Amino acid sequence: MGAALRRPWSRRLSLRTVTSFCRTCTAGCGTKLTIDDEDRIVSIRGDENNAMSRGYACFKGIHSHEAQYSPERLLHPLKRQPDGTFARISIEQALDEIAEKMKVIIDRDGPEALGLFIGNGANFNSAAFSIHLPFMQAVGSRHFFTTNTLDQSAKMITYERMGFWAAGPQRFDTADVMMVFGSNPLISHASLNFLMSDPVRTMKAARARGMKLIVIDPRLTETARYADIHLQPIPGHDATIAAGMIRMILAEGWEDKEFCERYVGPEGMAALREAVEPFNEEMVTHRAGLPEGQLRAATEMFARDSKRGPVSTGTGNNFGPNSNVAQHLADAMNVVCGRFLREGDTTLVEMLSPEAPIYPEVIPPSRTWEHVPPSRIRGVGTLLNREEMSGTLPDEILTPGKGQIRGLLIQGGNPVVAIPGQKKVVEAMKSLELSVMIDPFMHQTSQYCDYILPPKMPYERADLPLTIPTIVFTTINWIQYTPAAVPPPAGSELVEDWQVYTGIAKRLGLEIEYNHTTKIDLDTVTTDDLLAIRAADGRVKLDEMKKYPSGNSFPFASERVAAPRPEGTAKFDVMPADVRGELEEALAYAITPDNIVSKGRKFTHLVSSRRMRHMFNSVGTIGMPSVRARAKFNPAYIHPADMADLGIENGDHIELESDVGKITAIAEADETMRPGVISIPHGFGPATGEMDEDGGVSIGALIVADEFYQRVNAIPRMTAIPVNVRRLSSRIIGHQTAEVE
Repeated sequence: MGAALRRPWSRRLSLRTVTSFCRTCTAGCGTKLTIDDEDRIVSIRGDENNAMSRGYACFKGIHSHEAQYSPERLLHPLKRQPDGTFARISIEQALDEIAEKMKVIIDRDGPEALGLFIGNGANFNSAAFSIHLPFMQAVGSRHFFTTNTLDQSAKMITYERMGFWAAGPQRFDTADVMMVFGSNPLISHASLNFLMSDPVRTMKAARARGMKLIVIDPRLTETARYADIHLQPIPGHDATIAAGMIRMILAEGWEDKEFCERYVGPEGMAALREAVEPFNEEMVTHRAGLPEGQLRAATEMFARDSKRGPVSTGTGNNFGPNSNVAQHLADAMNVVCGRFLREGDTTLVEMLSPEAPIYPEVIPPSRTWEHVPPSRIRGVGTLLNREEMSGTLPDEILTPGKGQIRGLLIQGGNPVVAIPGQKKVVEAMKSLELSVMIDPFMHQTSQYCDYILPPKMPYERADLPLTIPTIVFTTINWIQYTPAAVPPPAGSELVEDWQVYTGIAKRLGLEIEYNHTTKIDLDTVTTDDLLAIRAADGRVKLDEMKKYPSGNSFPFASERVAAPRPEGTAKFDVMPADVRGELEEALAYAITPDNIVSKGRKFTHLVSSRRMRHMFNSVGTIGMPSVRARAKFNPAYIHPADMADLGIENGDHIELESDVGKITAIAEADETMRPGVISIPHGFGPATGEMDEDGGVSIGALIVADEFYQRVNAIPRMTAIPVNVRRLSSRIIGHQTAEVE
């Protein structure tokens, strides 16, 4: 029972309002917190004074305080006992023991026997964000993994192989047209510069001013309902569709010839033309299962009839087979059509980066992975010269030899759910000599850890929104500081996430160069000190941010794209040799609507991953009863016609069998699905891969990380999974809806 309900009825409740912002997802919407006289948040609403989110807040955001006061929240450090149970210990004892065990591992096997895995819970923590890599560098290990390499890392691969435009793509608010591959931003709030916060109202305004919308997705998503043209292919053919569109654009002369001449060049254009030549309209239409003429109609709308507005992509095409070349071709379409900001356009910038002119020019390919020793697992390198590939983490733990990971620190992540092939991930976790989790809840991965260190939760700490160099998450040039709004629960022993790193470093005698710029005093540094260091070289200093409780869109000299400069002569590499090889593999990809084959075996359906309205990955599956009431489990969504053919009814238990595993799921009819395709939301299910008591199951049990993976980033195929389906038993349940907010 909540504290407010325990008060004597005669006592008057005293409430106050505090301004902050949400850290549930990348949108970072402004919030107003109602706090009682016991310093507890009793309700959350959107901040109407926040110019970025404009009073909007989603369901999961306005109920996020439930997790803060959940009886499931861990309030004291825990240590695993010999019998597998956990016992409470002090934070000082925990850090002493962890550092001691790390030293034993380092002395015996070297510093590269230690690794760090970061999840989304760590990304939305600005003070901790810039300590992760410096800590690992101080230790002397390159084993730094994040969920980025299991999400949309193909974007980074494309930037490094093709180059990218320094001024960024054209903006949504000035677009004549938008094309969306494999993304549902009205639900995810996670497409860069595009429908982050307040997505429905923003989309309606854009459509009212005449913007056209093209969506490519196997499901009639909430975003696709606003589309002028919805291409509904089978999953797995994004590269084929993009190649077919580029071929048509070049054949018809709809490209931006002046832009291509200057920033691609005749040689590059010739290589691109030759590579996409096999992807004619008839072939693409058949392979992807599109209605005749639809590919041309969409390409005409985007390239012939419109001049402003880019292609945007999401997890759909980044999860699929041939995902790296699919992303490359989507970005190449923006190049071919010149869909980038030019001189005088208002640009979007990452506000913690230094003030400098932004030029309309190509940042040439860097291919950083070619300049570091390859991993001993699958021969992959690093992303942006810093991150190893999370798809290889289980094998980095299990494979003997120099560099084998024996100790793993995890912050705000759940690799047992996030990394495909759960059996191997669990085996890897069990084999570790030391495993430490920084997380407020006991979840699928925590249960295998030796130590669990619960941190303060978002409204209990000072913070800045998610900011990553060169990546812009906002739709206006925006920054906001929030102080801690409430104290941690009484009697708890919690730490700031970053204090785990400073505490271990102090015990190991290491120095940390925070943000790669400043050596910090491990004894005296504060959260505000760290945030000030992050902002020190940025466009806005921390003290200036603090003057605006609801955040501010600060003016700065480079907010408009500068004139081209003579030295800006770099060109896009639109079809390098390795991308050409991947495109040939996409050309050989044999799965079509009438021929679903894997490893020589025939299957009947394809499984795709999807998000649920009230979830951000696995956020809300623990500690948030309002969310759990609406999303107790993740159904297998199937078109009614398929259900009729299979003799399946709503609530039936069904078995989905892939070429590597089986899961049991609960069937639910969904008319938005393309027949032949089944979608299952990710982020659910126990570590065993079996169904939990509510019906939740992990799609990761249908796939493994060491098959059908991409060369550069080792990301496995996580959608377009061939399966066979059979009915097991009947269990009628209430339906779960996925309607838009």
